[in-house]
Amino acid sequence: MLSRIGAIGYHPDDNEEVKMQKTLLVATAGTMGPMGFLWGGIYLYFNEPLAASIPLSYGVASLVSLAIFSQVKSYRIFRFSQLSFILLLPFLLMLALGGYVNSSAVVVWSFASPLGALVFMERTKALYWFAAYLGLVLAGVYFERYFPASNNLSEKAIIGFFVMNISGMSVVVFLLVYYFVGEKNLVLRLLEKKHRWIKEAFSAYVSPNLVEHLLRHPEELKLGGERRECTFVFTDLAGFTPLVEESDPATIVSLLNEYIEEMTKIVFRYEGTIDKIVGDGIAVLFSAPVYQKDHAQRGVECALEMDRFTEIFSKTKQQEGIALGQTRIGVNTGTVIIGNVGSMSQFNYSAIGDAVNTTSRLEGANKYLGTRICVSRSTVEKCPDIPFRPIGSLLLQGKTQAVEAFEPIDPDEANSDRINDYRAAFRLLEKNDEGALNAFAELQNSYVDDALVAFHLERLRSGATGSQIVLEGK
Repeated sequence: MLSRIGAIGYHPDDNEEVKMQKTLLVATAGTMGPMGFLWGGIYLYFNEPLAASIPLSYGVASLVSLAIFSQVKSYRIFRFSQLSFILLLPFLLMLALGGYVNSSAVVVWSFASPLGALVFMERTKALYWFAAYLGLVLAGVYFERYFPASNNLSEKAIIGFFVMNISGMSVVVFLLVYYFVGEKNLVLRLLEKKHRWIKEAFSAYVSPNLVEHLLRHPEELKLGGERRECTFVFTDLAGFTPLVEESDPATIVSLLNEYIEEMTKIVFRYEGTIDKIVGDGIAVLFSAPVYQKDHAQRGVECALEMDRFTEIFSKTKQQEGIALGQTRIGVNTGTVIIGNVGSMSQFNYSAIGDAVNTTSRLEGANKYLGTRICVSRSTVEKCPDIPFRPIGSLLLQGKTQAVEAFEPIDPDEANSDRINDYRAAFRLLEKNDEGALNAFAELQNSYVDDALVAFHLERLRSGATGSQIVLEGK
């Protein structure tokens, strides 16, 4: 019923907040108008016609303005008239009854005007109404001397009106504060719920550290970027494309979901940010958006754990009859531009720069080298606690300068005969020493499963020299 009454002043362009304000103001006017007649009747009973005329006038004026509002729909005029009535009439009533004490401090009802302004207007405009209220209170002290020092109200009536005025205004103030505190708590609960929902929902699609960072810094949800040194990890599952063409779609989707799920968990354990997932390929960056001092070490350790998982995963699937290949991983560190890239309607947090392209090329280089993880020197130099063995200087496709590449090795093998012998043979290779061919041949005989040794031996037997390796493809 209140909604139907309040709807008399609705405009098609009103939003929900304005509709609520209009409903409350109409309800207030519709309630206070009849009460004005009751109040005036009480003063008439005590033979105070001047005092009675004021609430009676308010009752008439309030109902007339409500009727006008229902026709012309001018909320601004209706609001101003109601706030003005509430502000001025209690003050005039106080003067008609002979001042603050004789009127039982009825002027306190004028305070409902700035309170109403807070509800129905902007906060800044409510300050003006509050200033007007204070001005009337002070003016009452001056004008009080010009009005009768007594009235026809009995002492008990004056005391009764005191209780009614003070308790009535106290109830109004309390209810308003109670309402707004309740609304504030409701909003906070809703925001907390929404915050939690957003975090949980988007963490299923992008890295939790990125979601957490953007929730704390929403101002960064804009186009733009900055230069920063980051470490990148790119992965690719060998032989997956032919497998897609030959296998049942349901099997492929299930397989891919299982694979990506575990790879994502590994990335998140090292607090990496997933840049993108394209098919079976995953692009990961470290030290963005949240700065990580040890980003290179995180990247290599993440790559090593990915490699351990994918090796077991691949063997398991092969035993199930699924011809799954190895996962190739490239790791590189460099300065790039990071930030939100795209359009105003849709953008992606990503990185732009040569370091990104180099990482992709290093990942692809594994299929020529026989390795599973290929790491650039720029990353290796920042990982003094992780053992590596040199691969060579790779002249990657589209590059004019070679990139020194390394393969991470198991710490337990760091000083093994296999690794020490490999390093000795590689030094001969770097010096173009003719003994490099025999050194790698002996290594091949001793370690037949070492794919990198087999790669270098094949190069040397084909007439290549030195440690620079030209890669024609990705």
